[in-house]
Amino acid sequence: MSREGRPTESRGVSGSNPDQSRSRMQRVTGVTRILLDTAKEFTDCFPPLKSALGGVTALIDRYEQFEDVKDVIKDLKPQLDRFKQNITRTSVDGDPEETRRRKELTSALEEIEKRSRELLAKSMVARFARKDSGEVARLVERLREVITHYQMSQRQAIYDRITNLTSSLDTLLKLHEKSPGVKNDLDSVMARLDRLYLEEDNDDGSWDENEHEHRVKLFDTLRIIEDNWNVLYNRVNTQGYKESQDDIQAASAMADDIRDAVIDYQVALQRAIYDKSCRLIDAADLSVLNSCRRAHRAGYQHGDRKGCLRGTRETVLNEIEWWARDFEKSPVFWLNGLAGTGKSTIAQTVSERIFGDGLLGASFFCSRDFEDRSDLRLIFPTLAFQLAHKYPTFRSVLIPLLRSNPDIVDESLTSQMEGLIVEPLKSADVWTVIVIDALDECKDEESSSAILSVLGRIIEQIPKVKFFITGRPEPRIKTGFRLPLLVDSTGVFVLHDVHPPLINSDIRLFLKHELSEVARRRRVEGWPSDEHVDMLCHRAAGLFVYAVATVKFLDSNTRLPKQQLDKVLNFPEHTAHEGKTRFNSKTTLDSLYTSILKTAFSEEDVEVDSKVRSTIGTVVLLVNPLPPSAIAELVGLDPNEVTQFLTLLQSLLAFDEDSSQPVKPFHKSFPDFITDPSRCTDTRFWVSPKVLHLELAMNCLRVMNDGLEQNLLSLPDYALNSEVEDLETRTNDRISNTLQYACRSWHNHLTKTEGDVADVASLLRIFLEEKFLAWLEVVSVLGAVRGAIAGLEQLIPWLREVPGNEELLDTARDYSHFVARFSEPISVSATHIYHSALELSPLSSIVRRLYYCQRHSSLPRVAVGTEESWGEGIIIPKGHHPSCTWSPCGQFIAAQSLGAVEIRDSLNLELLSTLKPAEPTPDEVISLLAYSTDGRSIASLSGTSLVIWDIQTGGVAKEVDHDVGAWNTSLLWSLDGSTIGIVENKSGGARTYFVHAYDVTSGAMHSPVAFESRDEPHLWAYGTSFRALTTEGDSQVDAINIFEVGSILTKVESFHIGSMGGYLEIKSFSQTTHRISCSVSLSLIILDIRDSRYLLKEGKGGRFSSHCFSSDGSLFAAFQNSSVHIWKYTSGRYIKWREFSAPGSTYGLDFLRFSPTSPSLLGFFIDFLTLWRLDSPPFHADPVGHRQLIGLSRCGGYIVAGHKGDSIVTITNFLPKTPPCVIDTGVAIRTLALTGNILLALGPKTIAAWRLTEEGTVDGVLADGRASSDNTIWTISVSKRPGLYVGDQTVAIERGGNVIHAYHTETGEVLKPVRKILRPFPRLWGTPLNAMGNLHEHEWADQRGVLNCPRDHRWGTLYKGSELVSRETLGEGWVKDPEGKRLLWLPVKWRNPDRIVGQSCTVLWFDSVGGGTVIIKF
Repeated sequence: MSREGRPTESRGVSGSNPDQSRSRMQRVTGVTRILLDTAKEFTDCFPPLKSALGGVTALIDRYEQFEDVKDVIKDLKPQLDRFKQNITRTSVDGDPEETRRRKELTSALEEIEKRSRELLAKSMVARFARKDSGEVARLVERLREVITHYQMSQRQAIYDRITNLTSSLDTLLKLHEKSPGVKNDLDSVMARLDRLYLEEDNDDGSWDENEHEHRVKLFDTLRIIEDNWNVLYNRVNTQGYKESQDDIQAASAMADDIRDAVIDYQVALQRAIYDKSCRLIDAADLSVLNSCRRAHRAGYQHGDRKGCLRGTRETVLNEIEWWARDFEKSPVFWLNGLAGTGKSTIAQTVSERIFGDGLLGASFFCSRDFEDRSDLRLIFPTLAFQLAHKYPTFRSVLIPLLRSNPDIVDESLTSQMEGLIVEPLKSADVWTVIVIDALDECKDEESSSAILSVLGRIIEQIPKVKFFITGRPEPRIKTGFRLPLLVDSTGVFVLHDVHPPLINSDIRLFLKHELSEVARRRRVEGWPSDEHVDMLCHRAAGLFVYAVATVKFLDSNTRLPKQQLDKVLNFPEHTAHEGKTRFNSKTTLDSLYTSILKTAFSEEDVEVDSKVRSTIGTVVLLVNPLPPSAIAELVGLDPNEVTQFLTLLQSLLAFDEDSSQPVKPFHKSFPDFITDPSRCTDTRFWVSPKVLHLELAMNCLRVMNDGLEQNLLSLPDYALNSEVEDLETRTNDRISNTLQYACRSWHNHLTKTEGDVADVASLLRIFLEEKFLAWLEVVSVLGAVRGAIAGLEQLIPWLREVPGNEELLDTARDYSHFVARFSEPISVSATHIYHSALELSPLSSIVRRLYYCQRHSSLPRVAVGTEESWGEGIIIPKGHHPSCTWSPCGQFIAAQSLGAVEIRDSLNLELLSTLKPAEPTPDEVISLLAYSTDGRSIASLSGTSLVIWDIQTGGVAKEVDHDVGAWNTSLLWSLDGSTIGIVENKSGGARTYFVHAYDVTSGAMHSPVAFESRDEPHLWAYGTSFRALTTEGDSQVDAINIFEVGSILTKVESFHIGSMGGYLEIKSFSQTTHRISCSVSLSLIILDIRDSRYLLKEGKGGRFSSHCFSSDGSLFAAFQNSSVHIWKYTSGRYIKWREFSAPGSTYGLDFLRFSPTSPSLLGFFIDFLTLWRLDSPPFHADPVGHRQLIGLSRCGGYIVAGHKGDSIVTITNFLPKTPPCVIDTGVAIRTLALTGNILLALGPKTIAAWRLTEEGTVDGVLADGRASSDNTIWTISVSKRPGLYVGDQTVAIERGGNVIHAYHTETGEVLKPVRKILRPFPRLWGTPLNAMGNLHEHEWADQRGVLNCPRDHRWGTLYKGSELVSRETLGEGWVKDPEGKRLLWLPVKWRNPDRIVGQSCTVLWFDSVGGGTVIIKF
């Protein structure tokens, strides 16, 4: 740029860069060429713009490099493109206003062209100047203003036309004295127009082609309405005004036309905006949203739902629309109506209208026909998914939350609502409406709706959000809306209380319109008559569903409408339960449904009737609907025959001509009718649910037995499901809809069956013994593992009731253990059913016996340490305070977690939800938890407060700030749920205890009741209060007392027991049997306090702790020496029944708890929460102290194994079909070790050595070449209890003090004794010698290579070389190869890196939790 501000000519400026000049000219030429091409496009559509644009383009070519010109031309091209769309799509024919607008536009463009030519001529004779560039910029800006003015005037013309039309209609309507209904319609139209005008006023004109097309369509529609208005207006002017109902109806119809045209335009425009917003979502954010579990096709835009017919239900629609627009009104609106009154149809129309207004944030249409759309826990995630697509600011808050907490969809409803809805909406700061339709169709067993309970708690936090909810007036829905937090915030409209003439008028309009369409399509003249419509309206009696079913019946493709109508009018009218209304007590849906069925199948035929029942029953009882072809396959009928049945039943079933669409009842009242024998009295059609469920169960089993096979999807080994890119395609191609359904739902049908089940039992046997793992593969791919666990658990009690199937019952129990224990790997990988779950299953398990042959020999193998049975239990890490309790039903477990309460599944300890306070305090520890007796609430006690949690919502119902002291021993509810008792000991050592009683209803904490007890008292609920067992005495118990604990303390019973021969301490009490367990010195004693009769005395092996009785006293459990022992009461005494290893419990455990309803036991051991299911076969563990000792060869080719105290050593080669080698060492082995190929066995006073071959057999050749008589290569005597250390070629024996004697491992030659320096070296007596432990922490006088051990053996590296696991991958729970392929899933107990004894590139060696050793060969 020159000093004068003019552009410098490149050819005459010294030092200029020719390449830069050429680049600048290319840019200018590019802009110019684009604008010239655009100008040519206007040659035909609007020549004046072509001329103006041509002149402006020439100027831009010369002045484009100036900044002010650049700024004005950057958006010119897109605006010209939009203008072209306007000008080409808008016609001037017969529209004087458009002609005028174009004339004004032409004049303005001619001025621009003239001025551009003047500036261009000036630039030819003078040098470029900045002041000229400013003029050029202003000229371009003027061009933009002219085009924008034209576009805005077009939009204003649309609004003006609507305004003029409505004003004219209003003028005509004022002439009528009786037109309030029409006036209301007009008011609604004007309100919608005001909103439309506001939207248009805020529009910047940046619409795309589709948006402009919607405007043109609206304009054309309004022109037609205007023409109709002119006809009506001229007639009134020429004939004079006469009050006419026809005029009122015509005017009302025009108001409806205007409203509908505007709604169509708004909906189309909003949909375009919504689609554009969705396209702008970042791919990574979209991936996070799509990974969130939700219900599919639950929004108002999905499915085949229809809205209200135009002109019907306007009273209720207008009221809801006014409510939705006025945010001063109540935040919640409940549309209440009986079945068949049209709630969902209204909800569909309301959703569409408020969507057009831009107010609809999200919608959820519940349906019991679909499993996911009837799941309460998916409502909030689905609404959040839609809101995130609608509002970018909402999305910006939700995405980070989902990334940090992807499992929030599994948390409580309150946590979901607060995290997924409330917090993002607060940040989004938008006015929006959320629609939930048919809430009564969600599965909710609570007395008041859980969704409404949550809504009541948060509604005040989001004042800019409204909720429109529909539902039948069922007790739980009515109770929910009456909750104190919601009752004042809810507006209610009761559909079945609407004035009957209004409903009948709407139904009449609907019938007239729909039947006219039928007549038009079927070419029936003069039908139906007004009399016919009136008769049908009378029969409908206020039920829209009756009218809809009638129309569907009359529109049969196989019969003439007139004939069908005659049949309908001859249908009997009678009284029944469903469909009965207060308008006409004789009209019911039952009579209509019965008559339709009889008409469709008039001739009685036993075979046909059976097929019809099967078809209808399948449709109404399916868990999820299926298309016709899948129904035929499932029922076992010819597809054409099923299609014929469905065609005849089109008035009762939603059956589309598209055979891929699922078939379902057109209204939920039909399944209720067809399965109720008191309503469907014709046995030809009545569907017995139990009989049909049996048929469906058998059909599902047949489909699975025929269609399942191992690796049906050809999945690659070790792959996670998420890693298979075309998994969805493979699933759809190879697993039919029918097979998918059968795999998901067979157990739902089977457990609802009755009658002769012999046939189904035989099919079930085939399935369990031959197809079970193939089924699990499909379940894994479909993401239905949780349902599979529940299904197997439901199967067990069903089999108990079926005599003669004990073997199947055992199999089902075994499989239930299998899926529950390995649900984690099964859920993420179908292939790891074989790679991990089957390999880790116990040796005695049925699933292993039947299916282990299906594993490939190349897969990882647990060579040593496989469990014998399912006795070990399900373990999860739980590094928090051990506050846990069972639910009264035994289905759930509540556990404290960082100030919150986790609810876990009692089958597999899977986390179901988390109860969190509004302001969590992670440092606050919950010391005690207690379920209420009805299972709906949980009380938790911390150091400062008592909190009552509402389980159905997950929120805090009440919180009491009350410091009850640091030594709280018990927390429990009264049986009626009115009182919570807290037992406190002020100092933790004194004998005085206090019971605080909290009144749940009033919120009052009563004065504590004090009592004395030598031992810790035991409290239990009794009626409306509590009872307590206390003890008296000093060195021994003199008396055991039972007190009634109410407002005062009342002694109920007192018992005296004799001396126990030592200090007695009562540990547990069974109130149902009056049995106590005591600790006396090191002995465990159980006695009946009523007669002091001994039921158990156990005094071996050390002290017992964590005593626990089952609820009925039949089982007793206690902990001793790393094991849990269980006794069963039999023949008047307790007999040892089970023994389990207790993970992580070398020194003790915190508690044991029996399930109140099922044979399960829960224990907490420092770091682990463990669940034992006691329905598995007994497992007899090794005696205490009889620990397995292992040695592993350097090459990982074989292992040596023995037991402490035994003399036998077994050498097992990893090669298949290689028999083990057995050595009798002749000594009671204390330690085994392998160093190189030398096996060392240490006894009490002897150490012996053997040389092993590569195959794991004994060499037995001495150093001088002679054969050994006992196969040893050397033996030496050692001192009592020596320490033993092993290096590569040296074994060192500590004989006391600080002296170590070293020997050569090959020859037994004595090496020079060496001394340890620094601190004493830890002795490894009794541990696997390859675990070198802290060896590298010490220095050694290294003479002749004593203990020449690598220094990198700190943890987990048995030999130098590649490692299978690291600390990082171990925490993920998988063993991976160097490429990251997951070779084996690791149970929780193996994920502690400190438990890895050693590893190489092919072998992993664990010191298993609770004792024992595990070696895995890869």
